[in-house]
Amino acid sequence: MQLRKKAAAVLAAATLFSGLGVLTASTASAAQPCDPTQFVNNSSAYGKLKGTYNLKYSPASECGNVASVPSGKGFYVWCYVKNYYGNKWFYGRVEGTSTYGWLSADNVAVERGSQYPC
Repeated sequence: MQLRKKAAAVLAAATLFSGLGVLTASTASAAQPCDPTQFVNNSSAYGKLKGTYNLKYSPASECGNVASVPSGKGFYVWCYVKNYYGNKWFYGRVEGTSTYGWLSADNVAVERGSQYPC
């Protein structure tokens, strides 16, 4: 009888840990790099970077870097979102390149055009 209880406890623990593995895997997949084909360029906004900043894979400062973009470089804003902190982030392309990513709206001096949500 004791052996059955121990076996059931081990099986329950294994099921719990395997379930956590699935949860971790799905959380990790949500943080995949952005695919420019997923976003429609529905904005006419253009601006220049106020300083040297990192272009991000997702709209938050703790997300991974795509590239470092120097101060004064042009940025074509495709659209924007408000992240989970309530901060506005632009998705777009660095002028003269095919490099796409996210920049905090605070870091871009918009010179012309309108911004639209993604």
